[in-house]
Amino acid sequence: MIVTFRVAGAETYKILLTDPADIEIARKLLAGEEAPRIPNGVVVRGDPGVNEGYSWHIDPASVEFADMAMEVCDGRPSDVEQQIITSDRYCPWSAEVIAVD
Repeated sequence: MIVTFRVAGAETYKILLTDPADIEIARKLLAGEEAPRIPNGVVVRGDPGVNEGYSWHIDPASVEFADMAMEVCDGRPSDVEQQIITSDRYCPWSAEVIAVD
């Protein structure tokens, strides 16, 4: 299942979810229900996968949703693209689910 997130009110990015528990969390977030809301996963550079428009994607096997995450992996998708975020993980605190396909 592909989930689209909006970050910082403007930028979007996509993650492929394969774990049924993560898919359920994404659906809850889309419906406005309570659930851990910060997507967190390992950045794979050089291959956009489902994350069209970027040169990276999040490894589906590494995805987890959290209530809190370290600041070092927070930012916008463009920050990952421009390698401003140098962490091996991406965890945008302001991410909101806008589509589940």
